[in-house]
Amino acid sequence: MTTKEQHFIDFVKSECKKYKVKCKLENKPYLKLGNGSGMSTCSGYFDGEYKILACAIAKEEWITVLAHEYCHLTQWVDQCKEWVKADKKNTYQLLGNWLEGEPVRQIKYHLGICRDLELDNEKRTVEVIKKFNLDVDIDLYIQKSNAYVQFYNYMYYTRKWSTPQNSPYTQKEIYENCSKKFNMKYKSMSNRIKLAYDKVYSNSSARAY
Repeated sequence: MTTKEQHFIDFVKSECKKYKVKCKLENKPYLKLGNGSGMSTCSGYFDGEYKILACAIAKEEWITVLAHEYCHLTQWVDQCKEWVKADKKNTYQLLGNWLEGEPVRQIKYHLGICRDLELDNEKRTVEVIKKFNLDVDIDLYIQKSNAYVQFYNYMYYTRKWSTPQNSPYTQKEIYENCSKKFNMKYKSMSNRIKLAYDKVYSNSSARAY
């Protein structure tokens, strides 16, 4: 662990303490979110209701995951419009229900809420990476961020979540088709981007599930 990474960890821990949020940094490659959830496996999460920030640090890109989850904390603290909307509409609970097979009305609308919240968060994450001068390739990170944001559009077609091992930001065939700036079409997927996802997730070794 570098000095800059330790400095950032100390900062995140202090912010969690400030807002009475439990900070769980676990020496694991991934985390589990409860039982029976459609999004049960992840690299990290922030839960504003139960006030928990968690990150799996036994993986190569853990520092960007921590930055990403910390920025969800800032969305919660700021009560930004994207966070408030998702909370008011109970969007993430409905998304989890839908991924488990339950019928959910206006699911495309709720996927869009998630997508917009994640886009705002990725922009915040890039600013945090710059602020703390973390050793992250910004252009590449934005490409991977765009791949992750677009995945919320793609879920409409697949009704499947991904695992940390096959997340779109780990799939070179996907993120190399994404912009190095936050300037993509986000309201819907272009045919070119959807084709990139189709090519990856049609392979059994990379299928979202």
